[in-house]
Amino acid sequence: MLPILMRKVLILNENDNIAVCLVDLEIGEVIGQDGLNLTIQNRIPRGHKVATKNISKDDGIIKYGERMGHATSEIKIGEHVHTHNVLGDRLSTEQVK
Repeated sequence: MLPILMRKVLILNENDNIAVCLVDLEIGEVIGQDGLNLTIQNRIPRGHKVATKNISKDDGIIKYGERMGHATSEIKIGEHVHTHNVLGDRLSTEQVK
């Protein structure tokens, strides 16, 4: 019987430079699916993002085929993409009280 392969990341659009983690990923884990060959560089919790390409500082972070923010530092393939290295492009519409 062949083993069931579990999808670990989800690419939402072919133009994206990130993927959404469907499971917790550990350092050194290798992801080989959908043409990707990633070695995870940081522990990444489920629901967070992983870089599927090298991203230079100030480059756009692309999700759903759209720019959602930009890198505040260099992000290497397989690294965690989150608030520590991304600044969102959307400004809050909430008023400060």
